[in-house]
Amino acid sequence: MNYIHSGRCFLRKTLSSLRAAAIIIGVFLLSNWSFEAIAADSPTVSGNGPKGTFWIIPHTHWEGAVFKTREEYLEEGLSHILTAVRLLKQYPDYRFTLDQVAYFRPFLERYPEEADAFRKFVKEGRLAIVCGLNVMPDDNMPSGESFIRQMLYAKGYVREALGVDVKTGWLLDTFGHHDQLPQILRLAGYDSFWFARGVEDRAKMPTEFLWQGLDGTRIPAFWLPFSYANVYDPPKSLGRFTDFMKERYSQLAPFDHGVPDRVGFDGADVTDPELYLPPLVDQFNRQTDLPFTLRFAVPKDFETATARRTDLPVVTGERNPLFQGVYSSRIELKERMREGERLLTTAEKFGALANWLGAPLDGQMIWRAWEPALFNITHDLASGVMMDHVYADVVRGYDFSQRLAEEMITTREDSILARVDSRGDGIALAVFNTLGWPRTDVAEGDVGFAEGGVKGFDVIDPAGNITPSQVIETDPYQDGGERRIKFVFIAREVPAMGSAVYHVVPRQTAGASKLGVRENGNALENEFYRANFDLGTGALTNLTVKAGDWPALRGPANVVACEPDKGDFWELYKTLDGGQNLIMTRPMPVPQAGQARFSTEQSGTNGAVRRGPVFSEFSVEHPFGTNFFATSVRLYQGVSRVDFTTRIRNNETFVRYRLLVPTAIKNGRNFQEIPFGAIERPVAQEFPAQNWIDYSDGERGVALINRGLPGNNVVDGTLMLSLLRSTRVDIYWGVEGERSNTGLELGKELTLRYALEPHAGDWRAAGVYRTGLEFNNPLIVRKLKSHAGSLAKTWGLLEVSPSNVVLSALKPAKDGTTVIRVYEASGQPTTGATIKLNARVTSANEANLMEDTGAKVKVRKDTLQFDLRPFEIKTFKLRLREPAE
Repeated sequence: MNYIHSGRCFLRKTLSSLRAAAIIIGVFLLSNWSFEAIAADSPTVSGNGPKGTFWIIPHTHWEGAVFKTREEYLEEGLSHILTAVRLLKQYPDYRFTLDQVAYFRPFLERYPEEADAFRKFVKEGRLAIVCGLNVMPDDNMPSGESFIRQMLYAKGYVREALGVDVKTGWLLDTFGHHDQLPQILRLAGYDSFWFARGVEDRAKMPTEFLWQGLDGTRIPAFWLPFSYANVYDPPKSLGRFTDFMKERYSQLAPFDHGVPDRVGFDGADVTDPELYLPPLVDQFNRQTDLPFTLRFAVPKDFETATARRTDLPVVTGERNPLFQGVYSSRIELKERMREGERLLTTAEKFGALANWLGAPLDGQMIWRAWEPALFNITHDLASGVMMDHVYADVVRGYDFSQRLAEEMITTREDSILARVDSRGDGIALAVFNTLGWPRTDVAEGDVGFAEGGVKGFDVIDPAGNITPSQVIETDPYQDGGERRIKFVFIAREVPAMGSAVYHVVPRQTAGASKLGVRENGNALENEFYRANFDLGTGALTNLTVKAGDWPALRGPANVVACEPDKGDFWELYKTLDGGQNLIMTRPMPVPQAGQARFSTEQSGTNGAVRRGPVFSEFSVEHPFGTNFFATSVRLYQGVSRVDFTTRIRNNETFVRYRLLVPTAIKNGRNFQEIPFGAIERPVAQEFPAQNWIDYSDGERGVALINRGLPGNNVVDGTLMLSLLRSTRVDIYWGVEGERSNTGLELGKELTLRYALEPHAGDWRAAGVYRTGLEFNNPLIVRKLKSHAGSLAKTWGLLEVSPSNVVLSALKPAKDGTTVIRVYEASGQPTTGATIKLNARVTSANEANLMEDTGAKVKVRKDTLQFDLRPFEIKTFKLRLREPAE
């Protein structure tokens, strides 16, 4: 979402003669430089020195959806592609650049009469397809696998429909970039990366450099110091046009590092190409004694012109943080995004298992489910900065995607369960583990009894032993017998990418405790921790780690602060600032008394502790100013997490809620998960984390796990998690703030889930990356009929070792192979990593992220062995033989 967009639309209607000036001002605000300052500091263009080339890249940036819906922007934007095709037909020297498959695929489908010309210009290289993604997504908050699906979907379409491979990475409008992007782009076949946002110091940042990512991968990067509209909408008379271009060329002088080739971008958000531009360029070039030539280009042309440079500097580090408000604006969309990713990747995993077992798959169904989810992580939509009617459209997209994903999961599970040996007394339950290591975790069952006199039940594990269970909900018959129950138990050592069969056996005598037993006291305890609570407020007053007998907290935790926040969707505490194009360095301290209200300032009378054989739980609810606050905390036997569920109903405008966890760690280091890795980040800054952050001193640490809550921060040992914001659009050219009122979250009751894991050692020793994935991928429980099967009661498809090698994807490929992706998660070189398949492997190849088949991999006893660099991603394609019945 470029800041000049809505201003441009407004000025077209009311101040068309000033449109170009408004766009120039918008671009300079975005860069945090004034026009006067640039003019004063830039050298005057003269005829001295080698004659340069000012490469003009005509383009249009399609917004996807933000102030208008997807279809409304298509209605406006498809005609702009018609204009571009007309110009390409009319002027042989003209070039044009298009991004986002969700934009130009509808053009090819709705304007078949121009499809041949479109393809012709693409093949000639005059119409460049860049980006190679369905939309221009946020790349910080979505998962790494979600970003890869963007490439698979979009680059795959371009290959098939247009016969070219997209090589230009193009995230011009995205709000910051994480440190694994160079590796991801390279593994998908990209040769370059173009961006506009996320620099530390404009004066020191080169416009062309090699960006070195977390694992050491480098990619040529091109930074746009004046965003992507610096030559858009030039004057129409030759004299003024000449002055305009000379001025724009001069403005880039501080960034050219002595190279006379500079690049100008002619286009902005949802803009129509100018019909008058090609004749003016021709007239400009006919003039004599000019210090440079104008030349229409696509990005590859400029890349080629600068490729001869051998002195490109190497830049390391991520391009974050930028707009920190987007990490918690419309927080429910972040939760929907994370849940959607879980459902879709789970459907893929079950698809791979079902395919191995011989079940036919509908390969297009998964992409029908993925596409709305991929569209919804457009940088503006993932950020939550849209208007109300667009928000409703986003929710409908997630609903559609979820329904399809759940349908596929059920269908594919059924084909797997048909092969599982489920014989035994009682009701069979298959517990699925969709992660790449054996797990002991919480499982939730739901069974009914169509017979009288059932007073209790036993849960029998695969070895025939009774495992403890605990009822969480019951629906009895009128005579008191059990009719339907929901219960939990701890499923132990469920194999990786497999299942274990348990049985529920009804009894005529009382069994598992109903809802646990309510007791006096304020303490919970399991084999890992002792926890104490304030019964009235819900604060966690003490958390003792039994191993080593040390306190994890230095003060009350699970405290929520509600503070004034007059910011808009983009910015915290203030409205949109173009200077935020630079990486944010403003400190973000812990909320202080007098500046915020805390959930501990009011209390309830219903605080209670319940204890049972599976978990103990503390819960309370009470007013929170004019709002509502409820929290529950569980300690499970055998699980080293402390799980929290907090509900907040907001009734205030322009406020922000943050969770506070003051740890006892002193002088620690702040590590946070990013896609396919983890990096150390500065304290006192809010960053977008994936599933976890960890603060440790090397001897001890505390991890804060989130489920779809990306805004994370650490200050003075206090872990902070942004839970939600009440905000909307405030000051924005041509946009009415009232059209975004649902972002105020008024009257909504939102449920926020997070967990703590205190631990010995640092995040690597504790394997926090596994804990984060376990919390975000609960065990799946399905009932099944009792029958014999070729799969044992306890079985798993694979075993990955060592523990720092994480299974990231298991999915069927379109050529019938099975795709397995892993990455090194701890930042340590690993030799001799293995993937052992409990299936016959007939062939194995390495692959890139586009699933193109690469070099053969030796397989010994159905096991792959390989080495990994720190944080390296590897993808394999395997052919598996279907097991005998």
